Amino acid sequence: MSRPDTRLRRFLTYLAVVLLAGVLAPVVAGQPALASCYACDGVDPNTNGCTGTQTIHEFTSEHTGVRVELRFSSACGGAWTRLTQPGNARYGTDIFLQSKDGLRYLHHLGSDSQEWTAMMRWTRTLRACYGWGFNGGNWDNYSEFSCTPWW
Repeated sequence: MSRPDTRLRRFLTYLAVVLLAGVLAPVVAGQPALASCYACDGVDPNTNGCTGTQTIHEFTSEHTGVRVELRFSSACGGAWTRLTQPGNARYGTDIFLQSKDGLRYLHHLGSDSQEWTAMMRWTRTLRACYGWGFNGGNWDNYSEFSCTPWW
């Protein structure tokens, strides 16, 4: 094979790669990123740009009136528990994000009107829980303990 033939083949191959990349790049760039959240377990959703959130399940406590939500972000691919306390009253002891495989994040409630747990990836089966009036060393020793359905 002569030297000009090799150069021509390399040039044509290079040109084909560039053209293919030019055709595929806009298609790939136009698709939303698939948020897998494999590294988001234990991460704060509020400080990690988790937008596009939606409430999956929620309930309101009969005793305290707090709203407990299982939240999900398609941008992050993660879910977490969020609690909203009514008015200036501060009720509650703890909120939890629990997975069926045994992972559980606990958040002791402070004085903010809205608080949340760390995230877990959405591929787990999850629920949001609320405990009020803690009376012992176990997480089921609350005066009120309620959870959303599993998701």
